[in-house]
Amino acid sequence: MATLFRCAVFISLALLCYLPASLAQADLNPGGEARYGRQVLAPGFAPSPFTIDVVSGGDVAVKPLALGDNCLGYAAADPDVVLELAPGFKRLTFLIASAEDTTLIVNLPNGSWSCNDDTNGLNPALVYHNAAPGSYQVWIGSYAADTFDDAVLYLAEAGPEALPTTATGPDPARDPLYGEITLARGFQPSPYTRQLLGGGRSNAAEHLADPACRGYVSEAPDYSVYLSEDLADLWISLYSPAAMTLLINGADGRWHCSVSDSDGDASIGFDYALSGLYDIWAGSQDLGNYAASILYLTEYKPDAPPSFTIDTSCPGLLATDLQVGDRALIAQDSAKVYAVPETAATVIFRLSRGAGVSLVGGPFCDDEFRWWRVQLSDGSRGWIAEGDAATRWLEPAG
Repeated sequence: MATLFRCAVFISLALLCYLPASLAQADLNPGGEARYGRQVLAPGFAPSPFTIDVVSGGDVAVKPLALGDNCLGYAAADPDVVLELAPGFKRLTFLIASAEDTTLIVNLPNGSWSCNDDTNGLNPALVYHNAAPGSYQVWIGSYAADTFDDAVLYLAEAGPEALPTTATGPDPARDPLYGEITLARGFQPSPYTRQLLGGGRSNAAEHLADPACRGYVSEAPDYSVYLSEDLADLWISLYSPAAMTLLINGADGRWHCSVSDSDGDASIGFDYALSGLYDIWAGSQDLGNYAASILYLTEYKPDAPPSFTIDTSCPGLLATDLQVGDRALIAQDSAKVYAVPETAATVIFRLSRGAGVSLVGGPFCDDEFRWWRVQLSDGSRGWIAEGDAATRWLEPAG
């Protein structure tokens, strides 16, 4: 299933894909009788979260229906649950919790479709802001054919971060998010550096049983280093203006952890570094924070931490007049807000021209855009691209 930013990253939320009803109704039947019943919900409903026990899976292959990127798995023809929503919802979250990999599909009152795969660990979730009143048909699919797994549908007016997660913690078996490199004795340049975005949703202390290793990391390594030969000395460090956690699974399979504050680097030294794979995580001390960071490696312990500057110039893009703490306005007809700063990531919601946001994180540069972490008036957060080489999509508010 989709493992984008395999982080989990955090802060991961809803992929809203709106397609004509005719694309899917031949195989998914919104008019069918709900297998697990029909519920009526109004704002302020209790208990919250409201839960419905279901079994995932069915005979309909979801991928050929083209309900959205990474909308996979197998579902029943008839809905699993039908929800009748009263007017007035500011936000409503649909989330599936299961020990297995599931897909969440919703047919909206206007006949369009939403689908999500992995958002909260392996849990799919969909978030609707200003949810329209009416009938919502819900399917819970299984990843594999002929697979039927126990699951729970959670409904809440809170965001998915307040609901159960299947995040598995840092996993060396996953592919690194920002790449990998092979190094040998005398590697150049030294220090070897790589800029990346640190943070995630997995509490390192819980998964490693080390309370001193505080911080939140992604499930997949951020970077991997393969040593082609033993090194007499190796230092792996992490620079960031934010308080960060450096977590490494070494060539011997052991875990190593270092934490920093906002005035220092996190650093881990190997007096004799065995050849093999070193998986590296850059974590944030604060849940939900994703901070621009520089990973750097040397064959010796630096006499003093090297001086780095986080690159926010974003070569090829228009210069920015924004900074953290500013208010900004959407300067395009429809702006996508993402769970993480990648255009292939989950879209949390869309904002219309003139909508106001607060800048609470960033900027972060990738190959295409300068990204800012924004907060809406209801507390929802996500990442938005400021613009491209010719156009600004986010402008100062005053």
